[in-house]
Amino acid sequence: MKKMHLAFILTHGPSNSSIGTWTLPGAFEKNRYYEPEFWEDIGRTLDRGKLDMVFFADAYGLPETYQGRMDPHLRYAIQMPRHDPMPLVPLIARVTKGLGIGITASVTYLPPYHVARMFSTLDHLTHGRVGWNVVTSHGKHGAKSFGLDEEIDKSERYLRADEYMDICNALWSSWEPGALVHDAASMTFIDPAKVHKVSYKGKYLKMEGSSTVIPSPQGRPVILQAGASGDGMRFAGRHAEVQFALSTNPKAMRDYRNKLVEATIAAGRTAEDVRILWATTFHVGETRQEALAKEKAEKDVVPLEGGLAMLSTHMGCDFSVFPLDEKVENLGLESASGMQGMAQMLIKSFAGLTLKDIAMVHGNGLGGFRVIGTPKEIADQLEEAFDVGGGDGFMMRAGVLPTSVSDFVDMVVPELQRRGRFRKEYRNGASLRENLLED
Repeated sequence: MKKMHLAFILTHGPSNSSIGTWTLPGAFEKNRYYEPEFWEDIGRTLDRGKLDMVFFADAYGLPETYQGRMDPHLRYAIQMPRHDPMPLVPLIARVTKGLGIGITASVTYLPPYHVARMFSTLDHLTHGRVGWNVVTSHGKHGAKSFGLDEEIDKSERYLRADEYMDICNALWSSWEPGALVHDAASMTFIDPAKVHKVSYKGKYLKMEGSSTVIPSPQGRPVILQAGASGDGMRFAGRHAEVQFALSTNPKAMRDYRNKLVEATIAAGRTAEDVRILWATTFHVGETRQEALAKEKAEKDVVPLEGGLAMLSTHMGCDFSVFPLDEKVENLGLESASGMQGMAQMLIKSFAGLTLKDIAMVHGNGLGGFRVIGTPKEIADQLEEAFDVGGGDGFMMRAGVLPTSVSDFVDMVVPELQRRGRFRKEYRNGASLRENLLED
């Protein structure tokens, strides 16, 4: 029986996918999000549950898309504050044994030499348990934070990203096997003949230099990606090993999976070369009534202005200029500069709803697949989506931290393990890539 892969998506801050959860009982009950103990505790919990990975989403700058103001993001803690997740990698790795750690880094703003070197180093420090979520950043707020006058046009983001990946892959493969000699007798630590300089000149990027990091346990980090536009699919087909995807039901999942398979085969790879993890919001309780009460509590704390601000930032469009009763299909989401995968999901799955409706949905978990109920009911829903929709598992969205993480690990994971749908132990010494490829 094929087993699922499970991960959690978080941010290095007090607010993740749903606005206002930091106000609810159980939030930060022991430590605060800026303290190391908080992340060590979450890492241990996920490791205890044998999850594949904790995945940190990230973005840059303070958004000012909605009404030209950053105020709502600060007032309501809309994915803000947002600390750098990179230092969490060795912190979590030191208190876990098998848990992978995925980190977002932008190919739009960060130099490829720096990123390649950093991920090789982190792969060593985690014994091969690091992944890189490759993002092509959008938004003027991020661009200006890095000294640019304007954001890079979306038609060029992925073309530039292809060159970026070519540079990183060249650096990761620039040391031949056996280059590290470490022979005191001959006073040879590294064989110079087996280390090669990388020279690259493309349309968008150029570099010349040598990697200074010895080959890491995985050779390169696991490449994660979430772009669902036509360009994003093409990029995933060529480069990704895991795609984090949005769909609301098994039929939509199957259709999406087929498109990704087409893009992967078109890139000269096989359908099995890219795994899919579906973004999933969950509410679990000992009874269904308890789960419904948790869902209601999270919905009730979402402010309309906050939902509109979050939607505006993610779509790259100021929705304050639209009437609240405007239908979603009339908002021009398909031509917005922001997250096209999310835009397509909203258009297809929420047609007929108003701007007010989708702002509240977006503020309460960003849409996508939702499961609710007792551990058995949630396991039933996950199994159906897994078997009918295709894909390889689920990326769980946290609600109240840290309690939603421990609820999933202590309530849902044992039920999936009992059914033979999820691992009971990590393979000794397995890398993140090996865990994700495990059937």
